[in-house]
Amino acid sequence: MSEKECLAGDWYGAGFADGADGKLERAFEERALACHEHEVGADERAYEAGRLAGLDRLCTDPGGYDFGRAGKTYFGVCGRDREEDFLSGYISGQRIYMAQAARDAAKSAYDSAVSRADSYRYDIRRARKKLDDPDATEKEIKNAREDLDDARERLPDAERDIDAALYELGRADEALEQTIGSSGAWAQSREFAAIRAGLGEAHEFARAHPAIDFCADDFDGFYARCEVLYSARLPDSETGEICAVGPGEARFLTRSVLGPGEGGRIRHHYQFFPADPENGRTSRRPVGGFDVFFAMNGDYEGLACGVAP
Repeated sequence: MSEKECLAGDWYGAGFADGADGKLERAFEERALACHEHEVGADERAYEAGRLAGLDRLCTDPGGYDFGRAGKTYFGVCGRDREEDFLSGYISGQRIYMAQAARDAAKSAYDSAVSRADSYRYDIRRARKKLDDPDATEKEIKNAREDLDDARERLPDAERDIDAALYELGRADEALEQTIGSSGAWAQSREFAAIRAGLGEAHEFARAHPAIDFCADDFDGFYARCEVLYSARLPDSETGEICAVGPGEARFLTRSVLGPGEGGRIRHHYQFFPADPENGRTSRRPVGGFDVFFAMNGDYEGLACGVAP
């Protein structure tokens, strides 16, 4: 917060903004610290009241849709009682956001190809103009010929790139149209229900286990990733064996529903990627993994070291 914002003292408004933006509770501490540096106190009660009001706006199906459509990342702030409604909108909005992002990337690639081709055509025109210039020096003529040959050689590849990029742009446009058109039907699909349940379970794991700071999701496939706190331990619920020690990331790999013979539970399998405590960089390779178990109603039940079959 700036000194002006701190002096204004609108802690309710600050809390509302942070709640509506899906920020974690620690956002208050960050704001309070900034104002402390300006020798201005913080009003935690007003901030919390505003944050709860902001969450009331966010944690709905429409709020989730707008949040996902904007490409924002959800950190489990809605709580279990309102999370299903939020996730229903969030997943649908995020799916369209990803399709739109793919379309924008395809358009950018097309524009870049067109720009390269235009640049080579300009170089050809400029070189020809120089070659027709009666006042051009021998060196200028030599450079113009080299530029002309180079541009002529590169232009066909650039034109082929335009054709390829235009094709991909057409596919991306079609995919975006289909994604938007199928949103209603997809929200009734088993895939949608599994994604929503899996994300809800991951956030419940974060709320239930003290070693987990928070869970979020990677947009591509809605795979959860959970931040393991510094020096925090993840022990096997039955044997006490330490499955992982933070800091690091536990990344969701699979979700399976176990039959009555296996306890009638839901199992998530996570791979653990340790982080360097000094620079915070997360390893590219996993070091072990563990299973997290939930009751059929989504209650967290425990953790077991090992790799899911």
